[in-house]
Amino acid sequence: MFRNRNLAILFAALCAQTSFAKDIVLYDITNKEPFTAQAQYPAFVDTESVEQVFDASIHSKFLSDKSEAWVQINFEKAFQIQQYSLTSAGDAPQRDPKHWQVQGSMDGKSWALLDSQTQQAFDSRAQTKIYTVSHSKTVKHIRFALKQEGTTEWGDSYLQVADIGLYAATDLPLASFEFDKRIVKLNEEVTLTNTSENDPNSVEWMIPGATIKHQGNDIKVRFAKPGSYSVTLNTKNAAGVDSITQKNVIKVMDIHRPWAGLQFPKVVVELEDTESAGAKRLIKLLPNIEQAINDVTRDLVPMLYNNFTEVPEFEQVTFKLKWMDTLAYRAGDYSNMEIAFSSKYITEKLADKPDEQVTYELLGVLWHELTHGYQLFPQSATGTPEETHAFIEGIADLIRINAGFHKTREPQPSDTWLGGYTNTGFFLSWLSKRYEAFEHQFNATATELPDWTFAAAIEYVTGEKVEKLWQEYQAELTK
Repeated sequence: MFRNRNLAILFAALCAQTSFAKDIVLYDITNKEPFTAQAQYPAFVDTESVEQVFDASIHSKFLSDKSEAWVQINFEKAFQIQQYSLTSAGDAPQRDPKHWQVQGSMDGKSWALLDSQTQQAFDSRAQTKIYTVSHSKTVKHIRFALKQEGTTEWGDSYLQVADIGLYAATDLPLASFEFDKRIVKLNEEVTLTNTSENDPNSVEWMIPGATIKHQGNDIKVRFAKPGSYSVTLNTKNAAGVDSITQKNVIKVMDIHRPWAGLQFPKVVVELEDTESAGAKRLIKLLPNIEQAINDVTRDLVPMLYNNFTEVPEFEQVTFKLKWMDTLAYRAGDYSNMEIAFSSKYITEKLADKPDEQVTYELLGVLWHELTHGYQLFPQSATGTPEETHAFIEGIADLIRINAGFHKTREPQPSDTWLGGYTNTGFFLSWLSKRYEAFEHQFNATATELPDWTFAAAIEYVTGEKVEKLWQEYQAELTK
């Protein structure tokens, strides 16, 4: 899901010495105007740098290893900022900013306070909150000085925020549209309604693959082939032009072939290390990494979803091989999923293992990290960090186990189901053998349960208390 950054925000601007109000249309200048971005400290993670906080996705994020830091955006021309927005990241609510100051400047040297907030809280993950600037000024440079006060279950006090928007007035014909349905069957009609602001006198629809029937500024469309379809609306008025594109916004399904419309993302392979023994071994054992990623994706998504229309879509998957201490990680957002493997781990930990076992281990890690890319994440703030971690890592190992790529590990007795990884994964795998479509339903609880907790998710799917099921599972392990 992406925030519609062309969406106009209306507010009543009281004119001086008058009793009437005029509607002013605001637009997010971070989406429309050229800018540069900078941060107080160097990027902690390359793919979670300051650029990600001003992009179009609420699923990317800026992450700092400091609890207090500023981020800054610089425009070529000046704007009077009326409102701004902050969006919480998709995980670790303890890292959310709680206090901040917004400062503005014309020269980047002399700063004036635009707004400040204290004791702020986000009710859910990927939540966007909009604030009105208390001291609106015309500026070219805007700085957000952010501070958090939490500590995660991993012991860090990092700061993170998914997105920042800045809103100024415009007379441009801000393009926007609505549609009456997003998922349709073959040849089922979809109505798209033009909701553009500032009275465009010309509109143009572009929908490759659609049969279009015009009705004034609105249209009705049909699709003869299954797949995901993008919509572009171009608008024009006396002030200028605007355009909006929503990628893969309409899903067309053949009910007899529910996976016929699945599209694989582009795969980009970046080998930062090609010289170590581990790098050379991975290249030898997985000579076609793109095909390996596509093969796992094809087999993985039906384990989490019922049909292709439910699957998160990525434009690109970037595979990186680098010399690092961490075994592997998944980063990025819904436009680009990044998966990194450690050549150091292969060199040092798998050196004496036969090729067959190393290939098996590498594919298992790929299953785990790709699951992180495609799984859902709890959106409510009701679950504890420990529960959220157990859910995320437990599902990744559940899928890896059920795919047959965790045979080198065995379930072990434990006092808790919240250990994550194999501790939780083998428990979830045991449940999946007792309850039909468990993987689909448990994954879906992340968005279906408004007051999500791990225990509530288990009971929602099974109808049983997690404590009772855990006791039964532990009893089987000790037989």
